[in-house]
Amino acid sequence: MQALYLLALARNFTPAHHDLLVSQLGSLEALLTLDEQALKKIQLPDGHRRRLRDVLRDCDPASELATLTDQDVHLVGWGSASYPALLATIADAPLLLFGKGDVSLLQHDGIAIVGSRKCSERGRELAQQFGRELAELGLAVVSGMALGIDGAAHEGALSAGGATIAVLGCGVDVVYPPRHQQLYEQLCAQGLVLSEYPQGTEPRKEHFPQRNRIISGLSKGTVVVEAPLGSGALITAHLALEQGREVFAVPGPVASHFVKGCNYLIKNGQAKLIEGVDDILAEFGENRASLRRTRLAPASAAAAAGTKPAAASTGPAPDALAPEEQRVLEVLSYEGTHINEVVHKLGITTAECIAHLTMLQIKGLITSATGGYYARL
Repeated sequence: MQALYLLALARNFTPAHHDLLVSQLGSLEALLTLDEQALKKIQLPDGHRRRLRDVLRDCDPASELATLTDQDVHLVGWGSASYPALLATIADAPLLLFGKGDVSLLQHDGIAIVGSRKCSERGRELAQQFGRELAELGLAVVSGMALGIDGAAHEGALSAGGATIAVLGCGVDVVYPPRHQQLYEQLCAQGLVLSEYPQGTEPRKEHFPQRNRIISGLSKGTVVVEAPLGSGALITAHLALEQGREVFAVPGPVASHFVKGCNYLIKNGQAKLIEGVDDILAEFGENRASLRRTRLAPASAAAAAGTKPAAASTGPAPDALAPEEQRVLEVLSYEGTHINEVVHKLGITTAECIAHLTMLQIKGLITSATGGYYARL
């Protein structure tokens, strides 16, 4: 970890640089005893060699790592079991992550929610809704703790008691923007604040495009809620595409500057149009019911073992339904089934069918569409 810390201080070292150093030194830890003459012989870009030389001369990694431990800052290093698997697949993955909060959240499936700092009230409400609903289903909401859409997405996830990760363009001990001091404290207590930048690093303009690759890299999909043309959220969307991840965008009125970037992504085939969380889940072959069952599985196993489950589910399992409700649910398709077809197949009255459909909607297992159609979630 000490050698990785040195590389983090030296900045802009990638997994390729890591492998290059290991191939020449035998192990990365050999950096700790490397003198200046030996450093000159290592094949590295001049800028990287110069920064590494300065760090080797000025840094006492053991002492600084001990200080980080005292400050409850967690380190997640490249190649460790705790390093997020999705992030590890990108070419310019950071070699070291600094975290305050629950680093186990890095093992959750992540969905990024991004957008403009200057957003509409509609956009803020949508971001909160997306964040809340995704978190309720056990997915980690990833964003950048910025004003506007980012902050609203974190707030939605926190309100549901779910997982959320804020990736900063500064050190994890620096609150930026300062107006989000309370949100920062909540994230440290209930979620995770993450950065590739060492303690004390101040926010700089060039840091934010860099941190965006981590937001998209931690996530299997990126949702752009509101973004004008030229927004930093579009940078995150393009990075996600380069990383081979899914990109989603919420459409809006053509005359609104708030959503011109979203409409642009959709129009050019760079993002899938979505109207709600179910559209995101469908792209990954998931639905709310299956995700709720997944969340219930650990609780059921714990109950069978006579132990207390780690967390409660936010919805009922299908096998907890009344028999008639279960029969109705099995008739419904994910694409949509007309109420008359349900009545005909089950041999029940329309009134009975409506009553069962209403209960299934209340339990969050189905949704209604126009024209008397109902679909499973």
